[in-house]
Amino acid sequence: MPASIWATTITADHLEHFKDEDKYVATGNVRIEGEDSVLIADRAVLYQKTSDAEAIGNVIYEDNETFINTEKAELNIKTKTGKLYNALIFFKKGNYWINGNNVSKIKEDHYYADSATFTTCDADASSNPDWCFKGSNVDIVIGKKFTAQNVTYRVKGVPVLYSPYMWAPVKTERETGFLFPVIGSSSRKGFQFSPAFFWAIDENKDATFYLDYYSNRGIGKGVEYRYLDFYDRGRWYIYHLKDSELKKTFYEFKGTHEQELGDIKGYVDINYVNQEDFYKEYGYKKNLRIQRFLQSSGEVTLPLQNARFYLLGQQWIDLKEGHSAVPKRLPEIGYVINPVNIGPLMFTMNSSIANFYRQRDEKGQRMDINPTVSYSFGETVPIFQSLSLRETAYNLENAPSYKSSAHRETFQYKANALTRFIKRYESFTHVIEPSVSYTFIPETHSLPLFDSTELFDKTSIATFSIYNSLAFRHLTLSASLSQSLNFNAGDRPLSLTTINAAMSGPFSLNFDMTYDPNKGRAETVNSSVGFTIIDKTSISFGERYTNVDERYYYTFGVNSVISKKWSANANIVYDSQAGLRDSSASVIYTEQCWAVNISAIRRPGDNKRPAEYGFMLLIELKGVGQPIRLYQYQTHSTPSS
Repeated sequence: MPASIWATTITADHLEHFKDEDKYVATGNVRIEGEDSVLIADRAVLYQKTSDAEAIGNVIYEDNETFINTEKAELNIKTKTGKLYNALIFFKKGNYWINGNNVSKIKEDHYYADSATFTTCDADASSNPDWCFKGSNVDIVIGKKFTAQNVTYRVKGVPVLYSPYMWAPVKTERETGFLFPVIGSSSRKGFQFSPAFFWAIDENKDATFYLDYYSNRGIGKGVEYRYLDFYDRGRWYIYHLKDSELKKTFYEFKGTHEQELGDIKGYVDINYVNQEDFYKEYGYKKNLRIQRFLQSSGEVTLPLQNARFYLLGQQWIDLKEGHSAVPKRLPEIGYVINPVNIGPLMFTMNSSIANFYRQRDEKGQRMDINPTVSYSFGETVPIFQSLSLRETAYNLENAPSYKSSAHRETFQYKANALTRFIKRYESFTHVIEPSVSYTFIPETHSLPLFDSTELFDKTSIATFSIYNSLAFRHLTLSASLSQSLNFNAGDRPLSLTTINAAMSGPFSLNFDMTYDPNKGRAETVNSSVGFTIIDKTSISFGERYTNVDERYYYTFGVNSVISKKWSANANIVYDSQAGLRDSSASVIYTEQCWAVNISAIRRPGDNKRPAEYGFMLLIELKGVGQPIRLYQYQTHSTPSS
């Protein structure tokens, strides 16, 4: 029979109401429903005034966030607090499980137990999960933290690790807390321990604090700050390490910021290191280790009708030659007129005044005005023509080879003709696109080189190109050929011939080559092929050749999703002269609540550093902070490797 009190409904085989104690006693298939919760048990007592409930026998409690299975529960239906005995608790958001004998539900998301296990693996009370933490004085706040004493980390119920105390972040959303540390070893840097702390300042700002301890090198400290708003966004990072072995102090600073003030938009992108070899010593990514220049820039733009003003600053750090080798653009003021139609003509203009500074070689100021008028006609064979005038004037310093007030007046004429032939057959479409172009710039006198503006000089080149493609239903074949004639090259007018070919479909094929007809040899040859050998397993091969040093580079890659749980990938680069280069291989095993990534890497050395080998075992316990890098080992070959 059912009974209702406020927003609570009780249904049971037998229901009694005791007025003196103002309580309901229900037995047999008891079901107590609140506004957003339900309690099921063999027997239950509900006190009307306090909303306290005692449930015994096959107790199940469920609300929007939680599912609880317990032998006995003492709960307040309204506050959702109380005590649970021999309980299995499941949190729907984050897939968290708690199993404990005597659990106190302090708040809706806060639990305390004298002894309990904690995991994110799906399991019932009678089986052992794939992994769990078991400890005493267990305190869990969902979305924030897990703390316990005398903790054992267990795999299928077998203890494998012990800690007298444990703290771990339990994240359902971004929250302040420690991230799992990186632990590793290197023959050059020694033992590594790298903890990190994440600070969720508010909903649109956060920061991460980094610490890197290297037993052979010293301690590195870093801070990263991120923010996002309606009109601005950015991230800033600073890092410092005093290397006791190299006797160097390293600084790294980088950051980006974007800002909008009405129609005015601006950005800043800063990258700085005080030592040119910082990334070679501490850069984990290949693109950081091999980069030649670090660029920093900032720009403010004011849009106008069909035009814009801008203020630009740029500087580069040459990681090979030093900080002062490349001129800094500090600042440049520019005015740009976007393409606008004037009768049958189209007009555009770029103009700027820039200050170039460097500690050695030429520096000074430059004014550049470059208006362009273009005209196009034709339908079957469209022809595009443009005429650009260019006035460039300088105020030079530190330039004994040039006049201090050097200037240049010149022009550029360009013409381009392109047509397309298309023929559709029953099974494929054939496209041919021939084109021809011509560029002319008269000869001018020599100028100091600041950027590509100074390369605007003596040119008379005609280029002939043809593109050919066959498009089938599941296959596309394409090829192109391009040849230029340089009329200023004397008796050797033929420039490099460029050939490209590609195929896409069941497998991919790419090929490109530059050929020098004057010397009768290939200057560069690049090719790659990729295909799927079985379902979800792909292989790629590549070859690069350059005639400058007569060197071949060979690449090999494989990526395989073996099953829902297993995947693997490998990448190898081989240099015909230097041997094995950047190479890596990894195997990943994924379960519902955890994953393991085993990786091996090789980083090439140079004349100062030996090749580096590394091994990493990364275990991710899903739902508990960041992946745990339990062990990482790195060693180095001899300098001759």
